[in-house]
Amino acid sequence: MSLGLNKTKRRIASIESTQKITKAMEMVATVKLKRFRTVLDAGEEYANGLREAMGELFLHDNVTKTHYGKENEEVKGSLYIVITSSLGLCAGYNNNVFKYVEEHVDKENDIIAPLGERGKAHFAHDPSYKHVDLDFPNVDKTLDPKQIDELCLRIKKSFNDREIRKVVLVYTHYVNSISFVPEEETLLPVSITPSPREDEAYCPPLFEPTAREQIHILMPYYLGARLNHRIAESQLSEQASRRNAMNNANDNADELLRKLTIEYNKARQTAITQEIVEVVSGSANATK
Repeated sequence: MSLGLNKTKRRIASIESTQKITKAMEMVATVKLKRFRTVLDAGEEYANGLREAMGELFLHDNVTKTHYGKENEEVKGSLYIVITSSLGLCAGYNNNVFKYVEEHVDKENDIIAPLGERGKAHFAHDPSYKHVDLDFPNVDKTLDPKQIDELCLRIKKSFNDREIRKVVLVYTHYVNSISFVPEEETLLPVSITPSPREDEAYCPPLFEPTAREQIHILMPYYLGARLNHRIAESQLSEQASRRNAMNNANDNADELLRKLTIEYNKARQTAITQEIVEVVSGSANATK
């Protein structure tokens, strides 16, 4: 009986020790969640404003129709930039992204460019993906503007050199603190189709320099804003997923501790009762 008590006691101590770690990780994830929420809100207005401006420019580029508005149709493969995490313990965050890519990517022709160590490890060890580019920088940790600018120039050059058909960003859309879903956004060609305004029908706006020239000037800023915004949104989703996972782990630990404590008390009570019976029996035998 004492061996069973000691075993249960060790299990209780082990769970309590693990719970200290999960509670600490939950607190860290909560703090990071608030920080990335602030980052997302700060960059959202700029990213959306720049997107609207690019939409107006594409709408009024009526003369030459810049190549940034159409796919490289002669090329089969597209570039898929997939945002994943570099750390684990974030529930189904990465698996949901992997499933989305599995369903939407042409493994024979498309190029996978994972951002994040988990994504790199997954796609590098899956032979079904024939083209995986592991040289993209890990901008998911710091949102370093210099690294994002380098990334934008790299994908812009690949598209301009007609090495890829289009550039698609796969990220995790933050719905709320308990809901986030993988989505994709086409970075190149720019697929913005704003509706023309009625007051511009008889008096269209004049652009100096031309709309086409402004598109080429603003393109690096547009790509940088979209990337920064979507990476921040994915990080927000990651921290929310990790916080929820740690919260569930704490709840499960509490439930398990409750059951083990009851089991321990029952076993202890049984052992005490047995000892009392043995003492009483011994006393009765001694008096005979």
